[in-house]
Amino acid sequence: MVEERHENDAHEEASYDKALERRIVRKCDIYMLPILTIIYLLGVVDRNNVGNATIAGFDYKYLNTTPELYNFAIAIYFISYMIFEIPSNLVTKVLGFHIWLPIIMVCWAFISMAQALCTNVQHLLIVRFLLGMAEAGFPPSVIGYVSLFYARNELTLRYAIFMALVTIAGALSAIAAFFIVQISGTPFHGFQWLFIIEGIPTILTAIVVALFMTRGPGDARFLTSEERKFVIERLRPEGGPTEIDCNTAKAQIKLAFTDVQVYVYLLMLFCASITFNALNFFLPTLIKQLGYTSVQAQLMVVPTLLIATACVTFNSWASDRYQTRAWNLMIAHIISIIGLIGMIATDAKNPSLYPLRYFFTVILACGSYSVIPICYSWFSCNTLGQYKRNVSVAIILSLANFGAVIGVQIYPATDAPAFINGNVICLSAVLAQVILVIGMKLYLDSLNKKRDLAILAKHNYKYDCELKNNKKRLREIAMKLVENEPKFDEVLCDRHPNWRYIT
Repeated sequence: MVEERHENDAHEEASYDKALERRIVRKCDIYMLPILTIIYLLGVVDRNNVGNATIAGFDYKYLNTTPELYNFAIAIYFISYMIFEIPSNLVTKVLGFHIWLPIIMVCWAFISMAQALCTNVQHLLIVRFLLGMAEAGFPPSVIGYVSLFYARNELTLRYAIFMALVTIAGALSAIAAFFIVQISGTPFHGFQWLFIIEGIPTILTAIVVALFMTRGPGDARFLTSEERKFVIERLRPEGGPTEIDCNTAKAQIKLAFTDVQVYVYLLMLFCASITFNALNFFLPTLIKQLGYTSVQAQLMVVPTLLIATACVTFNSWASDRYQTRAWNLMIAHIISIIGLIGMIATDAKNPSLYPLRYFFTVILACGSYSVIPICYSWFSCNTLGQYKRNVSVAIILSLANFGAVIGVQIYPATDAPAFINGNVICLSAVLAQVILVIGMKLYLDSLNKKRDLAILAKHNYKYDCELKNNKKRLREIAMKLVENEPKFDEVLCDRHPNWRYIT
């Protein structure tokens, strides 16, 4: 009777914890995630609206420069972004996300609006450099902030929401640009009004952020005291928020710089950034080459991005649902390869092929946009220790922007309408990602298997060749043997023998 009572109590406690977990996740999805996604959307719009402005007249001719120098002026955003990303991320750690974020939001909004005043390429170089400096702290900070509230099997879909917002932002920006660039009868051109009007919502949102956001789950206003404690405790085994001493923090930072996985993820994201940012900035230009006017091209961007958003969301949901990363990335890469080969193989000057080239453009967008959230989730889920994770994310995101610098320069106006060189560069980047993803999966699977076998040996568990080659069964037995042992600590981080990487 006593044993049955204990079993019932344990069952009731587990059911209560599960219900509490679902309630917390639901609250985070309702109260926190929408604000972060709106901020992310506004940041993308303020950074990328130069793409819509380009086909509306804000081009190299307007600034009396060359196509190459014009593209470099756009790309310099990423150079300053790389320089200031780690320092800005450290400032976030010191001041808190809730203080630093509203400050940089106001800064990047006014700087983005200042693009309307640029009359030569020197002005644009200065403004884009400052814009990169202001926005540098946001992406790594928001990735780290979200990981304070969600478990690793919940992260991919949340990151996908941010990436979906990137595509939706492009669609909304295109719709807004369709109307705004037609403003006439004022001292400003339509594209100047585009920069001014699209910067205002960011300033207003910064006020809301300053009033609502907090440092983390420990003081989240939308959670009760019990829920705050539960969030911290449930994420502690995954390297969630916890107090650690100075020496441990330094050791984790050293691990971030010496872990080979960080640099493989960096190369993946570097290659992905080439195609991703090329599309982010030049999708309206690519579509305009298909016989559309500037105004029509703004609208034709919208269905492309909406379809891509659906693909991003579904692929990321599947990644979370089945706890896979490599296979989902491979699917996205195959889709991108089909789109790029189609664009290279079809005649860009043949009007009868314009619908087919538009189809391949949509395919390319579906594949390349799907890669980013899964990459984000892969390295953030597999990197443990709060300082190691923060520094690793900053290293990966900052240096991967070299890919963005390349991406925004590979479609110069002189290569229109086929843009063969740019498409070949993108195809090469995707093929490189395929090699890196396969190599990373094999490497992580081998580490997981070695740890599983080590646990069986430690517990004197006898196994044969059949079990050794059955990865799923081997994992189940190993995890059962250590179910009451910690899976992680702040010293070993993800090198803990009981930790398993997601592949």
